[in-house]
Amino acid sequence: MIKWRKIANADSKNNNAESTRSEQNLKFNIQVKVLPQVIASEQESINEEAEDQYIDNYWIPVESKRRKVSARLRLKYRNTKNIISERAFDVEAFSRGDKGYHVHGYCHKKHKNITLSSLGIMEAIESENGEVIENISSYLEQKYKDSSENKKDLLFDDYGWAVYSLVYLAATSGSIVKKERDIITTFVKSIPHFSCLEDEWIDKSIRELYRPGRMEIRNWVKAAIDIGADFSIIMDTVERLSELQKEENREFISFQRYIEKQMETKNSKVT
Repeated sequence: MIKWRKIANADSKNNNAESTRSEQNLKFNIQVKVLPQVIASEQESINEEAEDQYIDNYWIPVESKRRKVSARLRLKYRNTKNIISERAFDVEAFSRGDKGYHVHGYCHKKHKNITLSSLGIMEAIESENGEVIENISSYLEQKYKDSSENKKDLLFDDYGWAVYSLVYLAATSGSIVKKERDIITTFVKSIPHFSCLEDEWIDKSIRELYRPGRMEIRNWVKAAIDIGADFSIIMDTVERLSELQKEENREFISFQRYIEKQMETKNSKVT
């Protein structure tokens, strides 16, 4: 299934385009590099420094996205060299993996931001109330579910096809003016469960959104319709955007007709 992800910096150079596109179409795993093992004769201080350098010493594949959460914990942690340490740790984000999670945040022991593995967390306690956390992955997921960041991610996971299509249409004139951004913002906030998103964040997302090419966006639309996206929900917004376009903006009309044709094709197959 296609995953639509907001990518900042719409002015990325061409040599970054392919990597940007891959992030927007798929959530993919990246393998964290592991440094060569520190030889046993070296001091423990070098072992601890190595932990910082290779970031996560359990070498598990995780998604590239960092999901923002906030929690202050006391951790007992075992690294792959079987060294156990305790530390205060301010969780700032996590990354999902099938075998375990990466937990990103500020380590008060090392006085810097590092990444730990959920596999190494032997004990976790909330600093504020002393609550013992039985399952760190479930705890982080619940924190994320309750956060505004989750809504922002869900917008692009569930309705990325709509946002990208509207932004592409608005940009066919060469730029997206505030009236067009306001129209798209109104659409986003009309989607059930997304009215809580801040206007400023939506506006900023529109301005920074990656702009796909002419054929690329059409391929995305076709793929989205094939997996069940209901483009009828954006057509009123498309009409509002069309009222702001000049007659010579042929790409707007062309893309609008392409969407309508794909919808008709899909409906004919269903009936």
